[in-house]
Amino acid sequence: MLGALKGLPAVLSGEMKDTAQLNAFAVYGLESFLSREERAEIFRAMPGISSMLPIGGDTIWGNSTWAPDDLPGQNVSYGPFLNFKYQNGTSFARNYTVTESLEYLFNVTEPWFVNQIKRSYSNGIAHTTAEVDANEKDPRKWINPLETRLPLAPNLKIYCFYGIGKPAERSYFYRKSDSPLSNLNITIDTALTQGNINHGVVLGEGDGTVNLLSLGYMCNKGWNLHRYNPAGVKVKVYEMPHEPDRFSPRGGPNTGDHVDILGRQSLNDLILRVAAGRGDEIGENVVSDIVKYSERVEVREEEEWL
Repeated sequence: MLGALKGLPAVLSGEMKDTAQLNAFAVYGLESFLSREERAEIFRAMPGISSMLPIGGDTIWGNSTWAPDDLPGQNVSYGPFLNFKYQNGTSFARNYTVTESLEYLFNVTEPWFVNQIKRSYSNGIAHTTAEVDANEKDPRKWINPLETRLPLAPNLKIYCFYGIGKPAERSYFYRKSDSPLSNLNITIDTALTQGNINHGVVLGEGDGTVNLLSLGYMCNKGWNLHRYNPAGVKVKVYEMPHEPDRFSPRGGPNTGDHVDILGRQSLNDLILRVAAGRGDEIGENVVSDIVKYSERVEVREEEEWL
């Protein structure tokens, strides 16, 4: 609901975990068929990817030193989103948070792409009821649950079913590109693997594609705030841990993987219960630390509703 972080490097440099973790032979084949620059151009022309750029900025995703979902003893904070490793005591660029990464993206991409994003989407946060009400008249805001409210329908019920327990992309380490044939001046540092960094990709909690904060923040906290849910719509959360079948290419009946979860036996059972009007029989199941992470996010209730 708050975006897929992997969408930003996709449109920035044509890369993501799927390409960064390829072996050398596969990389050669991919680059021969579609270069990073060509992939970036294709991704920028796909509005669906741009619609998934991260929402909420540094308030949701963290600042230059800290993030709500940082873990004790973690060697690299999730806060800096685009990291640039120091080499020989210097770095050609400073680290960027999510907000700064979006600004950087807009500074290095074509005007048509920037105009398309700014004309169609909004990635901010509405901190007051007045802002939320005003956003009802701005179509750019409608895709953003942090800037709009749920329908004024007190009998409406929302069921949040999502997978957890499969690492998802959380931030990245970049380096200066050494390709003289590319107009892209940075690339993921695929040679960097240490701690929670895998081929230049820092992994966090999620469903393999979408991060846990994006999956669960609105369900567990955001829609408990009056300005986003003035009618008091009931929200029920059911998390499904990723328990893949080692012999099934799609994860089997207990997968929590993004998309593959549609074949999960318990999810289909839950959907059928809701469709049959028996959703009240579904109990909540929150087994991750999303509630703790959500409380660390500095999006607060207005004083008049405390």
